Amino acid sequence: MSPDGVIQAKYFLPDYQTRVASSEILVNELGADPSGKSVSLTAGDIRIMITPSMDHAVAGQEIGVVADFSIAKGWHIYGQPLPTSYTPTAIVFDSDCVAKQSFAYPDPQKVAFPELGETLPVYAGSFRAKGRILVRSGLKPGDYKLKGTLSFQECSDQICKIPQSVTFEIPLRVDPMASAAPKGSTSTGS
Repeated sequence: MSPDGVIQAKYFLPDYQTRVASSEILVNELGADPSGKSVSLTAGDIRIMITPSMDHAVAGQEIGVVADFSIAKGWHIYGQPLPTSYTPTAIVFDSDCVAKQSFAYPDPQKVAFPELGETLPVYAGSFRAKGRILVRSGLKPGDYKLKGTLSFQECSDQICKIPQSVTFEIPLRVDPMASAAPKGSTSTGS
């Protein structure tokens, strides 16, 4: 809800077991910076910082993820839609800890490449992609690694490098579910 009382978003969940972390809402809906542990990747002329909205969750909880890209001047990477002969930029988490995932990338810039006779969707400079991951239900409390792969193809106006896939790991602690208060107990203030 906004300060003037206007509801800005509603969340409808598939079942009572799925829970959205408040940090996910703050990151994806309100643009807050994530507070989880991040991983920094450098590949060619690109730097990427991938950060979950928090570094702990309970099994079945949805958390946010941001990926901050910084691409060196004179280079670009590809967005969607893209012909099959090119590799679009994508972050995919392994299914060990993640049951469901989605990423929203900003709209890429359409750039004409006269030498190729094509207009392609590209990212250049710096940009942020926002995502959501659903921590797999049934995980026992403990320390895990969010493993994943970043895929992209780096090009300039003259050359394209071989498509790359870079793996990463981000620590995640799975907390136990909070237990319900015992039946018949009451809380009294002093």
